Amino acid sequence: MPKVLYISFGISPFTIGGAIIYQEALIERINAHGWETTCFFAAPRYTGIFRDKPYLKTWYKNKIKFIELYNSPYLFGVQNNPEQQCHHSHIEKLTMKILGKEKPDIVHFHELQMHPVSLIDIVSDRKIPSVKTIHNYYDICPQRDLMFKGEKICFNFDNGKLCAECLAILLVRTESFKGRIARLLLPSWLYKRSLAFYETIKKRKNEINRDKAQHIYKVTPHTPDQYCYRRHFFVERLNKLDTIHCSSYRAAEILIAHGVMREKIKVIPLSVDNTEKIFPKPLRDNRYPVIFGYIGGKHLSKGYQVLIDAFSMLDQTKAKLIIWGVDEPGILDQNLNIELRGRYMPEQINQIFQEIDVGVVPSIWEEIFGIIGIEFLSARIPVIGSKIGGIPEWLRDGENGFLVTPGDVEQLSQKMELFVKDPLLVAQIQRRIKLWKSFSEHINEMITFYENIITNRK
Repeated sequence: MPKVLYISFGISPFTIGGAIIYQEALIERINAHGWETTCFFAAPRYTGIFRDKPYLKTWYKNKIKFIELYNSPYLFGVQNNPEQQCHHSHIEKLTMKILGKEKPDIVHFHELQMHPVSLIDIVSDRKIPSVKTIHNYYDICPQRDLMFKGEKICFNFDNGKLCAECLAILLVRTESFKGRIARLLLPSWLYKRSLAFYETIKKRKNEINRDKAQHIYKVTPHTPDQYCYRRHFFVERLNKLDTIHCSSYRAAEILIAHGVMREKIKVIPLSVDNTEKIFPKPLRDNRYPVIFGYIGGKHLSKGYQVLIDAFSMLDQTKAKLIIWGVDEPGILDQNLNIELRGRYMPEQINQIFQEIDVGVVPSIWEEIFGIIGIEFLSARIPVIGSKIGGIPEWLRDGENGFLVTPGDVEQLSQKMELFVKDPLLVAQIQRRIKLWKSFSEHINEMITFYENIITNRK
């Protein structure tokens, strides 16, 4: 039985997001296909003054072994020491022990936000086949998204000067515990009744978690030279891998432009477990209002404000916008037909999609792929998305939706207006939507991918 060791950031319910959901589903499905799987991960969990050094704790979920790194020196959502992100002797020693005990046939790296990237050296030195999936641009951008101060695209590195300026203001911005714990522990009716109380507890938990982390690891400004060293070191590590898995050709282009070897990259578009659980919606009629749906929280990089501004230009009696993933559900503005809703569990996806006629993915950053888009399409929901990153690789303009210039409020509003003027346009596009590949098909691709990497190293 071949064995794969996953090294990654985060696990639910301690962290959230599309990358986390993908990783967990991948691990479980690969295991179900007869591979032995172990996951070495870290989440923002700190034990404080009683034990402040990084240490390991092993537990099992669905019969899969998880080795958790507690007290990681890398604070999620916080400015970290760029040189320390390259090396950490104690975590390196812990990893050596894991490799010696687990003896994997292949190591699959995901996000390394809470591990030192030198772990790639350790795997390479032991001649273990390795691959890394790119979920964001953390390897070339300590802010992760190639966005200067979270507001505009940044390709001008300027010898680390812009990183130093950008990271100086992006302090303590974590998404730990947002809605997950209470949703898991409480029945839905009780959760709804105690939402306000839960939010208070959740904020306090986050404060305690950050206080513990800040007690262990001080946050201080860093120099351009340190960020230069970091980028050079990270790119060198990427080029030590057997293969780098990108989910879009655009992501591959960006990595190559930053020094990653073209021959190291393999493009395999993603799928997600939800695509096999989502029910295609029936053809829509011409009733009002036309309901637009956005899932992504209040993140500027995901186009939240652009969407609000674009929607405000529509007839509010004929259109409605539902925004999922916010901390404080409710009504955004009494003059706008916009409803804010909290986070949801993956199993609620069909219920959520029943309310949405048109999905909107208005990102202004170079999305690696945009998983929510293929979930919309799996539900036979037309999509309006930005012509940026990996989005145009699954969104065909005029076929399964419309592409717009990222950040162009007027153009986005015009495309939304097409559906408001003619609600039957939704059904017209629904007929043209083709199903994306299933997660089972993607798993077969990944197994073949693993087998080829292992074979090529023999």
